[in-house]
Amino acid sequence: MVHGRQCMILANNFTYKGGAYYPITVKKHIRAQEIAMQNNLPCIYLVDSAGAFLPKQDDVFPDRNHFGKIFFNQARMSAAGIPQIAIVMGSCTAGGAYVPAMSDEVVIVKNKGTIFLGGPPLVQAATGEVVTDEELGGAALHTMESGVADHLAYNEEHAIQISRSIVQNLSTSNSFSANSANMREPEEPLYPKEDLNGIIPVDHKKPFDMYAVLSRVLDGSRFHEFKEHYGTTLITGFGHLYGHPVGVVANNGVLFSESALKGAHFVQ
Repeated sequence: MVHGRQCMILANNFTYKGGAYYPITVKKHIRAQEIAMQNNLPCIYLVDSAGAFLPKQDDVFPDRNHFGKIFFNQARMSAAGIPQIAIVMGSCTAGGAYVPAMSDEVVIVKNKGTIFLGGPPLVQAATGEVVTDEELGGAALHTMESGVADHLAYNEEHAIQISRSIVQNLSTSNSFSANSANMREPEEPLYPKEDLNGIIPVDHKKPFDMYAVLSRVLDGSRFHEFKEHYGTTLITGFGHLYGHPVGVVANNGVLFSESALKGAHFVQ
């Protein structure tokens, strides 16, 4: 139960064989996903996995209910509106990297979480290039450049807090009547709204700080930002306005391709 909503939790145990998938691991994972689909439960993946256990790959990969079915289920659930949330808490290699990549929202822990198909030793063996884990697939790379991850967490506790905030916003519907059922008690912003007269210039051609505007408009000045470090010229996220849950899309500069991708992802 997360913020009053039942969820399906799937967590890798990195202390045993690097969290690798054995045949029985795949069976268990797929069964959990089936239960989530049948009961419309959001899936939260605590990812820390080396992918398939290669010595048993002949029993992990080939059949329709083997390893690939995990990602098939993720795609089907996401399309059906069942949220897929991943928290990258460690090294996610090969098949372990597909789970966050296929998720709707991804939280990654700084200096701890990594996402790549092949690690630095494989890169060095194949190309001769020496790279670090962080350079190849660390939190900064995926939140600021590739956009694979949506939220940067500074430790595991922070990552769990972000994921709880994500679940808290899942109840938001595009129906006004449904949103009314999820209303909160309206709050005044923490900063005086009269400041807006000084923040927004008379000359509309001059830029201004959109964060300063949001902090004086949203209830309690609370804002759950989506892809904070990616496509920074567009601000996206969730908040409350007069008690109603709302989504926010705000320009904060020139639109680049990353900003456009970010906006499309958020609206979806």
